[in-house]
Amino acid sequence: MLYSFKMLDLKNFPVTVELSSLAGSDVSAVLDEAKNLRADAFNLPDGILGRLTIEPIVLAFRVREATGISTIAHLTCRDSTKLGLAQKILAASNLGVEGILALSGDAGEKNVFEIRTPGLVELIRELNSGQFKNKEIKSPTNLQIAVAANPNVDGQIEYLQQKEAAGAEFVQTQPVFDLATAERFLDGVKKAGIKIPILLGIMPLKSLKVAEYFNAKVHGVTIPKSVLEKLAADENCGAELAIELLAQLKSRLDGVHIMPLGKVDSANKIYDFLKN
Repeated sequence: MLYSFKMLDLKNFPVTVELSSLAGSDVSAVLDEAKNLRADAFNLPDGILGRLTIEPIVLAFRVREATGISTIAHLTCRDSTKLGLAQKILAASNLGVEGILALSGDAGEKNVFEIRTPGLVELIRELNSGQFKNKEIKSPTNLQIAVAANPNVDGQIEYLQQKEAAGAEFVQTQPVFDLATAERFLDGVKKAGIKIPILLGIMPLKSLKVAEYFNAKVHGVTIPKSVLEKLAADENCGAELAIELLAQLKSRLDGVHIMPLGKVDSANKIYDFLKN
């Protein structure tokens, strides 16, 4: 069955939500999570840190089928040749997935990396135009193209310019936890003349332990001491901290990408704040 497409409305402050990754074949937990979340589109992650997860295009189809909400499947260059990636893109379009988040992917035990993110963006554009390796294909794909950026590390603006030039249509960033980092990134985007919409990544922290893990293990991320102190006093304040940050940034944003780590109530609180 071919499904009708409902592309993400990039002009109406979209709020996307990333669902939990899934290691097994039973998708019922993710479907239950999706049914209880409010979102303009759902993201389905792909093999984070090289771990085994169910194929995100398949999961995107199941989520869309269960909720009627648009889906964005993550697609990484790490594990596939260009031909293999093209086959996945065709499958995504056939199954009614509306968008692809094009990623190079975290390194695993064995890596292919025949192309990187700009090349993957170009490949999706090529298939959307009904071409593959300069030959016509019978049915063009119909997919929005998202890319990622990490505001917490240097060198992202220049790489983002390459992705935009390749044909990216919007950006979903890694999570930001402090105003200074967000403003520095947004200022860099503006100065570079990047025109595609930026959906700033927000993660309502689940606990002090999770925050300390990010500070210790996640490259480039520094969660401010003030945030750690608030979490130490109240581990249920993650959504409120995220909303506090967004209240200072909303006027500068094109949209928001929420990574709730399974915290449905927190994600819904943030979504409601942004939409009201």
